[in-house]
Amino acid sequence: MKKILVSILLSGFFLGLTAQEKEQEKDTIAVMILQRMSDVIGDLTSVSFKLTTSIDVDDYQYGVVKQFGWDEVYMVGPNKMLIHAYGYKGHRGFWYNGETTTYYSFDENNFAVIPSPKTIIATIDSIHNTYGIDFPAADFFYPTFTEDVLEYFDNVIFLGKKMVEGQECFHILATNEDMSAQFWVANDAFNLPKKFVLTYKNKGNKQYESNFSNWNLNPDVPNSAFNFLPPPQAVEIYLMPK
Repeated sequence: MKKILVSILLSGFFLGLTAQEKEQEKDTIAVMILQRMSDVIGDLTSVSFKLTTSIDVDDYQYGVVKQFGWDEVYMVGPNKMLIHAYGYKGHRGFWYNGETTTYYSFDENNFAVIPSPKTIIATIDSIHNTYGIDFPAADFFYPTFTEDVLEYFDNVIFLGKKMVEGQECFHILATNEDMSAQFWVANDAFNLPKKFVLTYKNKGNKQYESNFSNWNLNPDVPNSAFNFLPPPQAVEIYLMPK
C-alpha cells in the first residue's frame, strides 16, 4: 500500500485479534476477492467516480477533530486525470494531460504547472513524493494492489457479507502490529470497492474513511477536459517542494 497507508494517520480498535495476528492468517477467499476487484479496475480504459472522505486531524485548540470532503475523479488510461477536491483545504482542482499536472485553487484563484511523468500512477507518485500532495484511494488503481496488501499486513481475513448503504458487500479485514484496514467490496458483477476504513493503532486514535459512489465504467471523456484553462485574473504560482 503506497499512499493511503503512509500518508494518513489513523488508530486501531481491533482488540480481539491478538490470536489471529500471531497466526499470520492470509485468507484465500479474501485474497481472491481483492484480486478480482483489482483485475476489474486494471481492465478499465477510463473511469469516473465520487469519493467522500472523513479524516481525523490535529487542531491546536481542540485536539483531534473530524474533517469531511469529497472528490470527483475522472481517469483515462494511461495518462489523463482530472480531480475536483472539496473539503477543509478548500476547493482544489488537478488536471493531468500526460505531460503536465496543473494544480488550481478555486478559493485563491491561483495555479501551478508541474512537469509530470507519462502515466497516471507515476504522476501520483511523483507529486506525492515531491510536494506531499495526497490522492485519496490511489492505492486501488495500482496494478500491485493485492500484492501490496499481502506484503504490508500480517493478516488478511474475510469477515463475510455485510450491507453498506443498501448494497451487499464482501467485508475484508487486514491487520498488522501498527495498523488495520477494512475493505467493503461490492458483491455484484464488477466487485468494485464500496468503502474502506484505515486505522493506526499507535497514532492517537485517528481514523480515515472513504466511500465510493457514482461509478461510471469506460466513459467517453474528451481530451480537452484534461487541459487546464486559467480563469480571468488567475495568478500563476510556484509550488515549493515539501
